[in-house]
Amino acid sequence: MGWLKKELRAYIEAELRGYHETMLELAQLRDEIAGESAPPPDGMPKGSETSDPTWNKTMKIITCRRLNQMHRTIYSIGRVIQSLPPDKQKLIQLKYWTRPQTLTDVGIAMELHCGRNTYFRWRNEICRQVAKELGLM
Repeated sequence: MGWLKKELRAYIEAELRGYHETMLELAQLRDEIAGESAPPPDGMPKGSETSDPTWNKTMKIITCRRLNQMHRTIYSIGRVIQSLPPDKQKLIQLKYWTRPQTLTDVGIAMELHCGRNTYFRWRNEICRQVAKELGLM
């Protein structure tokens, strides 16, 4: 199946941990862009932007790199999560989304009623799937 570099797995795990926060940040950023101020009241255009505010907002959304990256990350992680069986979804819930984290990896394996090696194999498989979905491997 292929090995995952330690740094890549750490990045994927950080994205999994921050999944819900990234979704909120994405929504806030979209709202900020969509709610930017209207043109000046005197009707005189300012700057070199096109006078169509809808087009300007659309272009900002399309070209905003951070927004695109967040959307891609959320979409990719969501696709992987939806494709997982319930026990692996529970692993994600316990490992990355439970705060404060009170369980060790062995404790999570016990909650999942699987062995330590199975737990680590599942974790690595999930990270590989996310990395593939993101085009990182």
